[in-house]
Amino acid sequence: MNNSQKSKLFLILSLHRSGSSAIAGVLHQLGVHMGNKLLDADYSNPKGHFENVDFLNLNEKILNCVEAKWSEPPSRESIVSSNFPKSEILSFILEQEQVIWGLKDPRITLTFDIWRPHLEEFSDITYVFVWRPIEESIRSLSHRNKIDLTTARTILEPYLINLRCYREELEKDNKDILDINFKDILDEPENFTKQINLRINQKQDHHLNLVKKFLDQKLKHF
Repeated sequence: MNNSQKSKLFLILSLHRSGSSAIAGVLHQLGVHMGNKLLDADYSNPKGHFENVDFLNLNEKILNCVEAKWSEPPSRESIVSSNFPKSEILSFILEQEQVIWGLKDPRITLTFDIWRPHLEEFSDITYVFVWRPIEESIRSLSHRNKIDLTTARTILEPYLINLRCYREELEKDNKDILDINFKDILDEPENFTKQINLRINQKQDHHLNLVKKFLDQKLKHF
């Protein structure tokens, strides 16, 4: 894209098993480009994850460089002090950026400090924070990964700490923030649909019928 005009990016920040796939699916239904190659649907997300595979892989690479992984979250300090090549982040953005695009991968709740300055350089960003009671996410992760609740809690709590910190920092910086609760998007999708459409100059109820058809109470586990 021409850097003289920034793209519009919807960046989803969330925990694993918090409903972020449903949120990303709504963005997709409203015309937000979620990626050229998306992670395939599976039994845990039968309607799809809407995760850009290259974005996911790059986040894994960032975590690996500090000897961490999604299930063994690193400290925020280790991510900030890592020497992950800036060129790889920029190459991804230049290859993937669209006029209106979105990114979703819960791992960015661990790697956000590396991404933020570069994404903000190229894009006008709406930060979409997905909230769900952590006990529900813990039970869902425990069930999906066949791990005990204590292990699931140990994995997810660092994500929640980061999520709250990012939310506070971005608000202080007067960034555009949307908070959405997983239950609310299932029960009343009209408001979130309206908020997205307003940001991309579409009618408030544009494709609301598609959004309602996509969303399903069965998407909610635990």
